Amino acid sequence: MNLRIFDTLSALHAASARTILQRVVAGARSIALSGGSTPKPLYALLGQSAELREVPIVWVVVDERYVPIDHPDSNAGMIEKTLFANGMAPGHRFLRFRTELNDPAATARAFEGEWRSLGLADLDLVVLGIGDDGHTASLFPGTDVLQVEDRIAAAVFVPRLNAWRVTITRPVIRAAKLRMVVATGATKRPILEQVRAGADLPVAQVTAGAGETWWLVDRDAAPEN
Repeated sequence: MNLRIFDTLSALHAASARTILQRVVAGARSIALSGGSTPKPLYALLGQSAELREVPIVWVVVDERYVPIDHPDSNAGMIEKTLFANGMAPGHRFLRFRTELNDPAATARAFEGEWRSLGLADLDLVVLGIGDDGHTASLFPGTDVLQVEDRIAAAVFVPRLNAWRVTITRPVIRAAKLRMVVATGATKRPILEQVRAGADLPVAQVTAGAGETWWLVDRDAAPEN
């Protein structure tokens, strides 16, 4: 496990932003971003980078709750308010899940169509989070979407949440050149310890591909064994 531990959240977010910028300088042009509260400061930092604005980048939403983009729980809405707080740079593109279609399966198909129209192949970089149950993106334990191998995106009903989600699929994340898993808080420590021990959790499944995986965590989330 390529583990990097930080004493403060600000140090973690600053290091994550530096890593992304370094990858962009080295040629990364497709970057997928997860939602949730943890990466908000990271995206705000990226949004302030004049260097990033000069490079053509396709930003991709990793997954989405099936809510309107102006809903407080929308991942795309959060990214727009942080990464694009100063407006989107002319050379940038934003591939999100169009929940306004009001049909999760149709939303996944539309996402895949836009993916192909943008000429995307393997992602250069994907930023991931971890749930307390070991899920990442909207790949929850026990859900059928974990078996999808032939699509870019898929809809999934999550029984424990009684809600629909849409997500990029496991093979797409595994094919990324770099996966950055950002985790904070003591509730994530048991998950990281299980992954290190070889548990077959969704986050472990998607980080087992040929590309690099970096785990950037704060002291509270760092595994003890």
